[in-house]
Amino acid sequence: MSRPCGVFMEKALAAGLEYEATYLGGNFGVAVCGVDVARLSAAGVRGLLLLLYANRFLVLRTEGVTREQYVAFARRMGEPIRLSRDERFPEIACLTNVGVDTAKEQRGAAHWHTDQSFRKTVSSITMLYSVQAPKEGGATRFCDMAAAYRALDARTKADIEDLVVEHRHGVSVAARPGDHVPIPPPGWDQAHTVHHPLVRRHPVTGAKTLYAPTGTSQGIRGLPPAKATGLLRELCEHAFQERFVAEHIHRRHDLVIWDNPTVMHCATPLPAATNQADTRLIHRISLRGMPPGLDDAAALP
Repeated sequence: MSRPCGVFMEKALAAGLEYEATYLGGNFGVAVCGVDVARLSAAGVRGLLLLLYANRFLVLRTEGVTREQYVAFARRMGEPIRLSRDERFPEIACLTNVGVDTAKEQRGAAHWHTDQSFRKTVSSITMLYSVQAPKEGGATRFCDMAAAYRALDARTKADIEDLVVEHRHGVSVAARPGDHVPIPPPGWDQAHTVHHPLVRRHPVTGAKTLYAPTGTSQGIRGLPPAKATGLLRELCEHAFQERFVAEHIHRRHDLVIWDNPTVMHCATPLPAATNQADTRLIHRISLRGMPPGLDDAAALP
């Protein structure tokens, strides 16, 4: 590994990992090989969490994971959020380009956003397991919002320290040109507003990070709409520079995990499937709350 090790990376390496971890080729992120999610020890799960907090997202190169194994593994990292009406696996949302009419399909994830930012209790971790991956396309892009915050000048940090952002379903006021923003489907509550600090501390590491300046942001408490929109857009222009962005092209059986408090993500649009070679099927799980056994940062080795 050639990148400098932060404290959480050092702790992860010192914990005696049960698998091989190597840096991915982009600005951040780690690939993990030789991991069996069904047989991980408690120390192995803790090591993955340490890697996650140090590197923003992980790509577990698995040999295949059943839905039962996937849900059981997810529960070891947090509380799964109900995402579907599937009676057996309500924790899993199926994302696919099979049977999609691209002229009408909303492509709601093809814009920068943070999962569950429109809810009072936000998501801690998101997981994507690739049941089937196309030979080309279908990448997910990630933005390191903690690094983007650290790179702000001292004056800007002081100006935004205590600002609180209004979030609700719908197109963000800071949506960027080219974003495929979703048309709210039936059941989306656009009347309910929640509030989150623009600068949040990570619940485990304590690191400060910009939180969700776009996606579901609709204004800033106490600021005129035009001023709030302008500030959120400026922060987005800063954060989404290539130096803070990494990309992952999914492979079959990849299990991608990212840290929602410090990462925004964006799907890249994918045409409708025409055959097995361009078919995508992903099982998504979103978590909330602290991982079991990690009630606070002091619990980390």
